[in-house]
Amino acid sequence: MEPSGEAQVQIRLVATQKKYEVPDAPLVVPQQLQRYGLSEIVNHLLGHERPVPFDFLVDGQFLRESIAQYLKRHSLSAENILTLEYVESMLPPTEIASYSHDDWISSVAAASADRYVVGSFDGVVRIWNARSECEGELRGHAAAVKSVAAVADGAKRGRVGAVSGSQDRTAIGWGIKGKQWKALYAARGHTDSIEAVAVNPGGTHFVTASADSTIRFWTLAAPKQSEDAADETPAAKKRRGGADIMSKAAIGTLSGHVGAVSSVCFNTDEESQVFSGGWDHSVRAWDVAAGVNVATSLCDKVVLDVAYSGHSRLLATGHADRAVRLWDPRAKDSTVVKLRLSSHTGFVASVSWAPSSAHMLASASHDGTIKVWDIRSRTPLYTVHAAGDSDKGKKLLALDWHESLLLAGGESGSLRIHSVNSQYAAGPDRAQA
Repeated sequence: MEPSGEAQVQIRLVATQKKYEVPDAPLVVPQQLQRYGLSEIVNHLLGHERPVPFDFLVDGQFLRESIAQYLKRHSLSAENILTLEYVESMLPPTEIASYSHDDWISSVAAASADRYVVGSFDGVVRIWNARSECEGELRGHAAAVKSVAAVADGAKRGRVGAVSGSQDRTAIGWGIKGKQWKALYAARGHTDSIEAVAVNPGGTHFVTASADSTIRFWTLAAPKQSEDAADETPAAKKRRGGADIMSKAAIGTLSGHVGAVSSVCFNTDEESQVFSGGWDHSVRAWDVAAGVNVATSLCDKVVLDVAYSGHSRLLATGHADRAVRLWDPRAKDSTVVKLRLSSHTGFVASVSWAPSSAHMLASASHDGTIKVWDIRSRTPLYTVHAAGDSDKGKKLLALDWHESLLLAGGESGSLRIHSVNSQYAAGPDRAQA
């Protein structure tokens, strides 16, 4: 037992997960306790034979010091009862592989746990597997690839397995013909660079966001014949070796942004709705069926990326002012930022939600780091630096969180693959409506 003369404090332990709930009665504990000691108390109260590590939140921040240090730093009296919310700990992401490219990586998307789609500024889309093998170098664009999207079950023969958007103003649908990845069609119609592409969860449609200030809506399936009369540029045809490729026409155009549209994503709860962000400092919600802008939120800086979580029902955005912002599209006043997360020292180029948690979010920045956030705290849970010397300090432009993998890439040309402890985010921890 602790010495009787040691300073003590009353705490109340609160859990959001029912399986970890303990009695609500206040406990008297030594002030010198840190997260490890507090974790032992929780495990003892739960009767765990095999201890589960926990993190503790105090007033919206993770406790990374002793209770005594926290009380002193915040000028709080030990006479008050301190409420500690505890959550299952997540291990730090660990870099497990790195795949090298000749040019900057602009975009990454995991089609599955062992197949990754990578877009590069050299104009090539590459398909990698978990054995460090490049399954295909997809050549068809006449300029840098700015964005890629993977399609679930898309590796089946004859189906579109990936979509890429390029500075050449086209989006290409890629699929397997025979045993090789090939271009199935080119979606044409934009008048400037395509900055972002996104496929709906149902795998039936996709959207493209462009520097021409518009968002276009397309069916995913390959057409039986060219759908418009747009002529392919000679440069693009030469890049593909002169092979013919069918053209695809958009089924809708969304206009409203002033300036480039940098990012776009689907509302996974309502697939007729998409969210977008742009250089005009706006975050917009669209009804793609009606072709109308249904909500607009303004912020201080350029929006570089958007990502929606079906578990938290929140929209995360990355910005040129080095911040991550969270928005609630369901709120009556959707223009109000729900939370602003600040820790990066460079532009936040990409954001990605954990696939099975309402609270976990990752961001990648020009400062060369990935930050993993638990949005119940205003401070990052972990800051992940590059393992290789050649990658350290290099801008990150792309990020994707798939199951227990975190993929990132950017200026160094390395596709960095990290293993993420998925136990923390296991099971649909959906926020209440």
